[in-house]
Amino acid sequence: MKNKYNYKLAVFIVMCILLNYGGRLLSDHFELPVWLDCFGTALTSYSLGPVCGAIVGVTHNIIYGFSNYLSFVYSLTSVVIAAVIGLCAKRKSFDTVFGTMTASVLTTISTIVVTVPLNIIFHNGMTGNTWGNGVIGKLRETGLPFVPCCIIGEFYVDFLDKVITLFVVFGLIRLHLKLTAKKQKGDGEDSDETESSGEGGAAVKAVPLLLCAALTVGLMPKIETSAAETKEISDYSDYVHTVYSSDNGLPCGEANDIAQTKDGILWIGTYAGLYRYNGSDFRRMSEYDSVRNVNCLYTDDEGRLWIGTNDNGLSISINEMISNVIDKDSGMPSDSIRCITQNADGNYYIGTSESMAVLSLSGGLKIINVIPQVRFAETVTADEDGHAAAVDFDGKLFLLGSGEILDTAVLPGEDEIFKCCTFNSEGLLYAGTSVDHIHIFKIENNKLKKVSEFRPGELNSIQSVTFTEDGTGYLCADNGVGFLDKNNGFHLINTGTFNNSIDNMTVDYQGNLWFTSSRLGLLRLSESPFTDVYRFYGLENKVVNSVEEWNGCLYFGTDKGLDIADMETHRKVTNELTAMMDGTRIRCIKKDSNNDLWLCTYGMGLVKIGQDMKPTVFSASDGTFGNRARVVIQMSNGDIAAAGDTGMSFIRNGAISNTLKYGDGFSNAMILSLLEVSDGALLAGTDGDGIAVIRKGKVVRTLTRYDGLSSGVILRMVKCSDGENVLIVTSNAICLMDKDYKVKTVANFPYSNNYDIWADGKGKLFIMSSAGIYVVDENDVINDVNEMNYELLDANRGMSASLTANSWNYCDKNGVLYLSCDSGAFKMEMGSYASKKRSYRLLMSTARIDGRTVPVERGVTLDIPRGTGKLELYPEVVNFSNENPYVSYCLEGFDSNPTVSLQSELSTITYTNLPTGTYTFRLCVLDGRKEGVLEESVYTIEKEKEIYDNSWFIVYMLIVAMLAIIWFTWFIARSRMQRTLMIQRKQLELAEKQVQMGNETILAIAKTVDAKDENTSQHSQRVSEYAVMIGQRLGMSKEECRNLKRAALLHDIGKIGIPDRILNKPARLTDEEYAIMKTHVIRGGEILKDFTLIENVVDGALYHHERYDGKGYAHGLKGEEIPLYGRIIGVADAFDAMTANRVYRQKLDFSFVLEELERCKGSQFDPKMADIMLELVKDGSIDIERIYGKRGEDK
Repeated sequence: MKNKYNYKLAVFIVMCILLNYGGRLLSDHFELPVWLDCFGTALTSYSLGPVCGAIVGVTHNIIYGFSNYLSFVYSLTSVVIAAVIGLCAKRKSFDTVFGTMTASVLTTISTIVVTVPLNIIFHNGMTGNTWGNGVIGKLRETGLPFVPCCIIGEFYVDFLDKVITLFVVFGLIRLHLKLTAKKQKGDGEDSDETESSGEGGAAVKAVPLLLCAALTVGLMPKIETSAAETKEISDYSDYVHTVYSSDNGLPCGEANDIAQTKDGILWIGTYAGLYRYNGSDFRRMSEYDSVRNVNCLYTDDEGRLWIGTNDNGLSISINEMISNVIDKDSGMPSDSIRCITQNADGNYYIGTSESMAVLSLSGGLKIINVIPQVRFAETVTADEDGHAAAVDFDGKLFLLGSGEILDTAVLPGEDEIFKCCTFNSEGLLYAGTSVDHIHIFKIENNKLKKVSEFRPGELNSIQSVTFTEDGTGYLCADNGVGFLDKNNGFHLINTGTFNNSIDNMTVDYQGNLWFTSSRLGLLRLSESPFTDVYRFYGLENKVVNSVEEWNGCLYFGTDKGLDIADMETHRKVTNELTAMMDGTRIRCIKKDSNNDLWLCTYGMGLVKIGQDMKPTVFSASDGTFGNRARVVIQMSNGDIAAAGDTGMSFIRNGAISNTLKYGDGFSNAMILSLLEVSDGALLAGTDGDGIAVIRKGKVVRTLTRYDGLSSGVILRMVKCSDGENVLIVTSNAICLMDKDYKVKTVANFPYSNNYDIWADGKGKLFIMSSAGIYVVDENDVINDVNEMNYELLDANRGMSASLTANSWNYCDKNGVLYLSCDSGAFKMEMGSYASKKRSYRLLMSTARIDGRTVPVERGVTLDIPRGTGKLELYPEVVNFSNENPYVSYCLEGFDSNPTVSLQSELSTITYTNLPTGTYTFRLCVLDGRKEGVLEESVYTIEKEKEIYDNSWFIVYMLIVAMLAIIWFTWFIARSRMQRTLMIQRKQLELAEKQVQMGNETILAIAKTVDAKDENTSQHSQRVSEYAVMIGQRLGMSKEECRNLKRAALLHDIGKIGIPDRILNKPARLTDEEYAIMKTHVIRGGEILKDFTLIENVVDGALYHHERYDGKGYAHGLKGEEIPLYGRIIGVADAFDAMTANRVYRQKLDFSFVLEELERCKGSQFDPKMADIMLELVKDGSIDIERIYGKRGEDK
């Protein structure tokens, strides 16, 4: 058990040392105004004494001294702290708050006395704490002498530090003692546990928690996390194609290679030099003197950009600055660099127009080997096992390792040679040929072993193979590009006219695909929420007016007929119906609840297609309808309502049941749209005359501009999600109509030339317009809110076609919206159009300080000299997507509000005459509502100043000074109060002793009275017990019962003045003697009248011989005039008198006693008290056998 205890102590001491160290790290990490490095010293000094505390403190100083050697000197301070705390613990100072405060004051003063001389000797008077140094600097500026400044500066740090430390220790001790007491009370502890969990144990058990907190935060690194982004491989039909050439930003119009550095910037190598692209601007790096043309690019694991030039050797760029240049004069085989890669061993293989060079950065950039056999390498690659592979100009494939050739491979014949090679993540080597083959090799025993071969479709002369993190392999060839899935299945990517001399590719951090062509420039494929349906199904581009799904096929009504696409086979469908509609303009297609298809045509009228694919035509030829049908819907009763050039017809059971011709309530304006509303009315929107309201086949009213419409041309009417309000698309605005047909214009919607509206059922509206698709909140539109937030889905988001005006779109049950466009049809998912969250890289690589350019690094404070007048910042949003997000920036501490703009509008930000201080420049990308932050980049800018230049530091100095004054004032006042309380406590104890002596004297007198007659020696005691029983039955509290008992004990105290001859007379008393006997109640009252310790004590002595009927003595009171104590004690006194032996008689028969109690109720006794007395006897509360048995022996 002793060994176990010693083990615990050893662990405790080690943990206290670590606690000191962790606290100091925490203080240094956050630059706190306290040290936090003596928690362990205080705990050990309290628990184990000052010697152990000093050992803990000095050990911490030694450990910390390895990072700051002056810490060794301050070991003396730790010894003093341990001694003071240990002394205070021995004097039980930590038992009270006042004692703990006293200990903190003594520790602070002792620390200052020892530390200040050391500071002056080794620190030029400074404390070593930023805050304490600031206090000294501020006071020195006021002209205060040096030494007082040093003392005050040290006081500011030590005062807070020691107060916090000792009160934390005090709190832990109190908490532990409380918990230990509770545990011991609940289940007990053995002696060993009790010994180890005393006051010292409080410290032992508190250390782990404090240690974890200190070390966790103190050692906390500044961590930056990133998540690997994965992208699902698709057929790229929904990717937007953008070509960059001399027409739109890439002046040279060609690109040889492309690479991306870790900051997200793309680098494009061309014969005209190196270009930097951040998604907005192509910038030629003309400041790179060693780079005038570029053959190849490579980024290594450390983020360095390796630039292979055609005539200036190899340059290495770090943070956009050239750090190394190595050329033929430096030992390179040639100045023309063809390819670059980094091997798993950290070396670099550099292919040149002469030999292959192997470079190392270990100990500085140097060439460690040259492989002359690999001449004019076209490509080089490396795996994770230390191998490299290269293909030279002659088409030979080399396997390299340790700077040497391990194996070679060539193709048979002269018509086909190797052109490129790449390792995938599994270590397989893919080698492309000059024709259309991919050969796959694995490496066995440093040899190339061919495992398979395949032909990648229509590609010729494969120039490169690039594998991405998800395992997809992209093939670049002379006539196009494609990709390999994980099973080596080849898929051609349609790149349109960008299909010549495609050499290299990369995938940027946002998932966009980039391809370089030495003839065509640069191609970007960017993911979009839109899919070109016509291209997907291989349909010829046409103007589409309507889309509908029917029997698993998509039906497209065009200006030239009907297109059908099978949604399962993804093929175009031609049949009798497409032949029938060939050349016919189709304006609207709808299916009804019977699964019949209705086509509105120009030329053939209204056509119904049944399940048997047989058409039914309603046209002018049979007089049932006109030849130009415009719109058709099915009503809630199953009827079909169709409008055309002659009016509107209602069709029931396949036949026209009613027709409203133009002129019958209608004007001659053609009907453009129909909608049935909740009250059963049919709304007909016309081309100039507003809305006709139709009920029971008749026009009952017309809504025009006089009723609130912004225009008489009604393009579309759509129910809101509440089923009551209707949104109306006119030729120049959007209007809202309520259920009472009251119309108002939605004045705050940002666009006027709109076509259609679709709701996603989740509160969003998709409003089609000539500018694109506006996505807004339905409630914002209904309430016509100011500054309506919206997102615009247009060409920048991948909508490369224009929406067809007055067209009809289709939405399936999954929320996929099919859009009619001028070049076919597009689709988008309303529920996930923005679900693919974009990531953005935010940069600010340079700034200008009074015209001087300085680099800016994230995480490194940009220091500005005090005299700076003008600061220019150059923020960038590295964004290669089609989106143009909102960007906000704010220099916190100077700007009152953030500035918000589109990314395309972001430019140089200039600040002049910044005050001294620290600022935070916050650059953010916002969501489409300009509310949520998608990405954020923060830079710290500091204009030089001392800590005491801050206004808050003055506040800190004032607060600490006030706390110190309050602290010492309270300390002095509490000291005086302690002395006063001690004097008062002694006086109070003396008074209490005097009162106690008085009470004991009176009680002794009462016993003396009983002792005058041995027959009544226990009379007062028994009466008090009976009285308490009665009081309890009356519901008296414990305190009242205690008081009643004392009063009952003293009820006969007046007998002290009655002569013994009368008290002990065995014969009957004479009238004179009886009169004297009755005076004992008066005498008792007189004796007790000034006795205040017991409440109502007089009532028991003075009134216990009063009778309920008023015939008692000495005052003749009756009923409840008699005080309660008198009535209770009177019954108890009489009962004991009857059941006890007296000098003049023996105790009475118990049955007689009960009869007397019953008989005297209401006369001598209070009936209630008498009843209670009888109940006590009957229920056994009063043990009669004990009374009669014991007292029968009384003499």
